[in-house]
This record gives sequence, structure tokens and C-alpha cells, in this order.
Amino acid sequence: MPDIAIIGEKTFLFDKLLEDAGREHQFVKPEVLGSPFLPRFRVLVIPTGFANPQYSRALPALRTAKSRIADFLEKGGIVTVFGPLVSEHDYSWLPIPLRYVGEYESRRLVPASEHPSSRLFAAKSAECDGYLIPGEGFETVLGDERGRPVLVVGKFGRGKVVATTIHEFPSAEYLCWAAGEGEAAKL
Repeated sequence: MPDIAIIGEKTFLFDKLLEDAGREHQFVKPEVLGSPFLPRFRVLVIPTGFANPQYSRALPALRTAKSRIADFLEKGGIVTVFGPLVSEHDYSWLPIPLRYVGEYESRRLVPASEHPSSRLFAAKSAECDGYLIPGEGFETVLGDERGRPVLVVGKFGRGKVVATTIHEFPSAEYLCWAAGEGEAAKL
């Protein structure tokens, strides 16, 4: 059983990262998200640009799979979602409230919490494609120098939503943590 599902097409860079993490993974095309034929996963990774039709076809599939994503989280899965690469986004397909404002720039990262999801990215600065406006149930893990959240964690059921605007690949350390923390669940 693969630990990690990545929404989108197979890429060499993600393959290399996951190989380094030593975790089984599967690329899942957006149109089959929620298929009863998919195996159980511990982590769902939604790469940068998921809401921008120039980069991805994922957003309509995420909206269609809203109840399945909620069930996945309820049963202990971890959803890791990167920036949508649009001017604004409301993440209405998630079961907990979160908003995004697009504003691409290099930012100094300021720790706001010692949550293990801070392993997502280890540097003190990063390119970010925006900032987040988390609703109730979210904890800010990293902010920018202006105090705006760029990495947040929200709990839903036994699972977690880890959302970020950091415009980088996740670290192998983070993927190992998430795959170890998440519980195997159907999407």
C-alpha cells in the first residue's frame, strides 16, 4: 500500500524527493480522485498551482471529492496542500475554513509554533506565493516577517490539514513525519 498520494502527473523531481524519503507513493490524476479503486493512503499532497487552470486540472476534482476528503481526514489522513497560484482562494473543498491571498515574494520565515509540520521546510527564508487566513481550528506554524501565516495546521477528526504558501518542494523529513503520523484511509 502506498503511503503518499500526489495529485497530478508524475514528475522526475517529485519521484526523486519521494525516493529519498523512502516512502511508497502513487501519482493520482485529478479525474480519478475519490475512485473506489484507489488504495488507502496516509498522506494526500496537493502541489502548488492546483487552482490555476494554466498549471493543473485539480480544482474541479477537489471540489467534487469534498466529502471524500472530509472522510479521509476524519479517519486520520493528512492533507498537505500548497498554494493555489491564483489571486484569492477559499479552500471550500476542505471541511475547515481557510483562505489564501496571492502575493509572490521572498519572505523571512518566523516560527510561531513548535509543531512537527515545521519540518516541511527548514530554511529561514523562502519564496512564498501568498499568505493564508486560517479559520477556527487552525494553528499557525510559520509566519512571514509581517506576521501573516505561511504554514498552518488544522485538525479535523483524527486527521490534519497542513497548508502552506511556501513555493518549494516539501522536505523528505516532512514526508516521513506525515506518512508516520497519518492513518491509512480511503480518499
